[in-house]
Amino acid sequence: MPDKDQIYIFNNEELSLIKNTFAENEPLLYAIRKVFYQFELTESDIKLLKLVNPAVLNVLKKRILPDLSNVFPMGQFPTILSTLTTELKSKGVEEMAPHFESMALKVAYIRQQFAKLVDLSTPEPIQLNQLAELEGKSAEQRFIDMNAYLFLLGYIDPMLIMIKTIAGKKEETLEELTARLKRDSNK
Repeated sequence: MPDKDQIYIFNNEELSLIKNTFAENEPLLYAIRKVFYQFELTESDIKLLKLVNPAVLNVLKKRILPDLSNVFPMGQFPTILSTLTTELKSKGVEEMAPHFESMALKVAYIRQQFAKLVDLSTPEPIQLNQLAELEGKSAEQRFIDMNAYLFLLGYIDPMLIMIKTIAGKKEETLEELTARLKRDSNK
């Protein structure tokens, strides 16, 4: 059940976790981005990623690949599957088959990368760059792979940008606020 008066997908505890984890910590968000795009990780990235706890991963998953749950306020259930809505209204079963296969690939890829965030040694059988390869594939496989590739390129960054936007800057403690106001009043 959502918090009382909650209007967005994150409750107050999750919003606080986002702020405390990502505010003024852009390198961590970029390290997570590197995992989702399968970019090479530096030693610094690896150190940052080892600090990510399950609660942070759950918050990321709630935005990027949420499970059907009653924790979302009305009208705020985000799902990657909703991207099929238009096609479902206008296409038949046979025409939808490659769209469903592509969606399954998108979801499998995102799950794979979440598993990689949990354990950086997790194998990555789905390689993002290979989805963009056109040679040696049937026309249908090219469609499925390219559809997934282009979707993922346009999906991951906006999800992480939303987290960055929510994080903003760290919230001040009462002591920090008092000290800042005192400094400001002396100017």
